[in-house]
Amino acid sequence: MRIDPYLYFDGRCAEALQAYAALLGGALMLMSYADGPPPPDGAVPAPERIMYGHLPIGAQFLMASDVPPGMPLPAAPHAFVNLGVDTDADAERIFAALSEGGDVRVAMTDTFFAHRFGMVVDRFGTGWMVMRSKQGC
Repeated sequence: MRIDPYLYFDGRCAEALQAYAALLGGALMLMSYADGPPPPDGAVPAPERIMYGHLPIGAQFLMASDVPPGMPLPAAPHAFVNLGVDTDADAERIFAALSEGGDVRVAMTDTFFAHRFGMVVDRFGTGWMVMRSKQGC
């Protein structure tokens, strides 16, 4: 299992990750909303907003994104802990446990980037992402 921090921004993700890369080193990867699949509502993707970015730091990653265009930055927390799991069963089990008494932000689902993905703020106020990635991150 991997444990990586995930940061949320409202339009400053690229700027922040570029600053962190300059400070910490590593090969920064940025993917804008325009680089991803088209939004279901047919809106024009925003190339200046980051859908996903990561900065390798040793064997771990600092990950981040901007909220989608037109969506307000959700209530805190703006940093999540990403749990990268190896099986669908682990994803479902861990997500269910973290969701007890918490606030589910994204229900566990299959996505274009993950076999299983969900976001929850647990009953203690900690933000969690649970992901069985299709890319090994």
